Amino acid sequence: MPTFITRPGLWKILLLVGIGLLLIAFILGWIGFGVPDWHAFHRYNYSSQEYFGLWSYCQDQTPLFNTVCNRWSTAQNELFNGSKPSFVTTADGLITTGMIFLSLGLIAAILAAILPLLAYLAAILTLTGFVFLIIGVPIFGAQSTNFSKSRGDAQYNKRYGFWLMIPTIVLSFLAAILFLIAGYLYQQFGFGNVATRSKLRQPVGGQRMLGPANQLYGMPYAARPGIMPNPYQYQQFAGQPGPSLLSQYIARRMPRYYGGPVIVRRAISVVSQPVGTPAYVTPAYYKSAAVAQPINAPLINLTGRTIVGPPVRTA
Repeated sequence: MPTFITRPGLWKILLLVGIGLLLIAFILGWIGFGVPDWHAFHRYNYSSQEYFGLWSYCQDQTPLFNTVCNRWSTAQNELFNGSKPSFVTTADGLITTGMIFLSLGLIAAILAAILPLLAYLAAILTLTGFVFLIIGVPIFGAQSTNFSKSRGDAQYNKRYGFWLMIPTIVLSFLAAILFLIAGYLYQQFGFGNVATRSKLRQPVGGQRMLGPANQLYGMPYAARPGIMPNPYQYQQFAGQPGPSLLSQYIARRMPRYYGGPVIVRRAISVVSQPVGTPAYVTPAYYKSAAVAQPINAPLINLTGRTIVGPPVRTA
């Protein structure tokens, strides 16, 4: 596997690029979704231009050079005998659903910057929106052309509202792919979130340089053995496990002004050596001699403790 793929911070780049692409698709898509400039036509060679979109039907008034637009609910009663073309209703439902999923995908992608595994959810929502759009937009494009042909319109063409949906579809698909790759790379090689620094400090002079206090520059060394060098390899040959991840995490958060550990080497000898420190406790093997008392002598408990066993007297 190439080295650049295993970089812990690569998933952040892909996620941010995907968010940028989806944000552009979001803006272009909603602009195209709202304008009536999708399909334009002239009924006759010198007639005024008419055009419509998902929501409105407009007519240019030639003498006054102004435009009159009505909602489909009004235009269908005046121009289409109370029912708008069926392909407009179909495309309206598909494209509306697609744009809603696209918007939810953008929200999930932004949240994935904090909770990276949400990148999978963002990819699913964006792909769902892409599917609805790639079905709805061609339906409108093909059926509106057939609509003008069947009526015998002299001229007809597509306007900018329709063409804005094309980059929306392409960018949403690319963003969904980037979200999937970002989620996979995070699971395999990443850690933290977008705000976590991915720069790894390398050992200098045989001792690892620690960063400032309360900052984590990377994951624990043994979390991803294939990426980061393990500084505890000297313990492995003796069959001893390396330090726990918590110990490594705490060690990486130590401030620089803490000194390194002091190792005192001791010589091991099979001959017992005298201990120079005095003993301030009575040895366990030392016992005081029992005081001889007559059999009928009264018991005197000077210790203040409860006698739990039968008294033993010596004649």
